[in-house]
Amino acid sequence: MPSVTRAVEVKLPEAEFLADLYGIAFDLDIAEELCSKVVDLGKSKPRDFFVEEGLVSAAVIKYGRCFTKGVRMRLGVNDLAGLDPDNITAHEYFIELRNKFVAHSVNAFEETYVTVSAREKGGEIFPITSVGPGQHRIVLSAETAESLKNLVSNMKSVVKRMIDVEEKRLLEFIQTLPLEVIHAGDLHIPRNIQANDVRKPRKRGMHSNKSLQGRRAKTHAP
Repeated sequence: MPSVTRAVEVKLPEAEFLADLYGIAFDLDIAEELCSKVVDLGKSKPRDFFVEEGLVSAAVIKYGRCFTKGVRMRLGVNDLAGLDPDNITAHEYFIELRNKFVAHSVNAFEETYVTVSAREKGGEIFPITSVGPGQHRIVLSAETAESLKNLVSNMKSVVKRMIDVEEKRLLEFIQTLPLEVIHAGDLHIPRNIQANDVRKPRKRGMHSNKSLQGRRAKTHAP
């Protein structure tokens, strides 16, 4: 009789850490792919700076999600230890870019003001007849994407090492359990998401809002 293999969801508290690492890795994959697309767009003529900025902004948000408080655990300062000084500087820049320019307009990277057309001729000045917008801001483009892509690639290596360690630890723990504990389970069934669910928070795990560093220390404690 042929064997049957099926994917089974691991519904154990010990699996929460790894699940959050998988979520972070997924966000980093998206950020890297978005940056790659922007780099390719930067080689085209004429360049579409609106599209470039939109994709870079999305990449910055995806990267920033890995370090912000929320339902899942987040990367912390200690998780940057594997990066070189240039990447740490880039990380600090992109987190501030996310916090103060992409997500909120609160820094000096963007100025919006009002202009008028002041007309004069032969020493005679004429009444103001119109007002209009003026803006000075940085543009997030392929050049920005190159820098972010390098940072994301290095962070992916850091997270991959963490995943490898945690997969090994979790597998060793699962193998100590009676076979029925896992085999009695089934594949995760996603709930039917409705439009009004946008207002609802995701179910919080017991270790939400904590850094991965703190969770790792707790998980591996003797």
